[in-house]
Amino acid sequence: MILLTGASGGVASLLRLEGPVRRTDVVAHPSWPDLVVGDLADPAFARSVAEGADAIVHLAAQADPVTPWAGLRTPNGDVTANVLDAAVAVGVPRVILASSLHAVAGHVDAGRTFVGEDLPPHACCAYGASKVLGEQLARCYTDVWGLRVLCLRLGGVRDRPLGLSWRGGWLSPADLNRLFAAALTADVPYGVYHGVSNNTPQVYGYSLPGYAPQDDSASFPDLPDDLTPPPADRPRWGIAHRS
Repeated sequence: MILLTGASGGVASLLRLEGPVRRTDVVAHPSWPDLVVGDLADPAFARSVAEGADAIVHLAAQADPVTPWAGLRTPNGDVTANVLDAAVAVGVPRVILASSLHAVAGHVDAGRTFVGEDLPPHACCAYGASKVLGEQLARCYTDVWGLRVLCLRLGGVRDRPLGLSWRGGWLSPADLNRLFAAALTADVPYGVYHGVSNNTPQVYGYSLPGYAPQDDSASFPDLPDDLTPPPADRPRWGIAHRS
């Protein structure tokens, strides 16, 4: 059985996991009447909902990249720690942790045209930094307790790219499912991998074993130009960039 957190969110609605799934979120969803409603900020709830799971797919987070740190600390910091703690406490062997390209998009903002997974993190915003925190926290749980954790730096997940800025970081729904299927079977104790489609241009390298994306943002030639630099008083949010 797979525990899926953040099950009422947009990415979760596109995810099709094989086998039995227990869904949880802080809000109910009409498509999932059996969804377990609760707050993962409560360690006791996190442990109870993780009981009996063979793997956790952790999507629950504050995903708005312009959110200030005060709004990120609990959902992207404490909740992530609670989920990892729960996995260790009840014996869940594997966690798939949703990270974000915002953890490395600062490289692109600084002028790089290709960002491999071997580069150190370079967050473009507080949201990206919160995802780096989650990746590093997960590494500790692997090193200390032997928990298998794969961190997937998801790109922009939509049916089609929303603009030219999405060309390098787009992740199609079909490739999203290929990505998570590979992550749930990969024989890797810990890893951080980029979750993007087979885009042209290839801005973000990807190397998750078993992941072979099929879709390409270049198949949408009529994308609007959304690459105007943001005002100086607003944070850059990473996926928007010239490739």
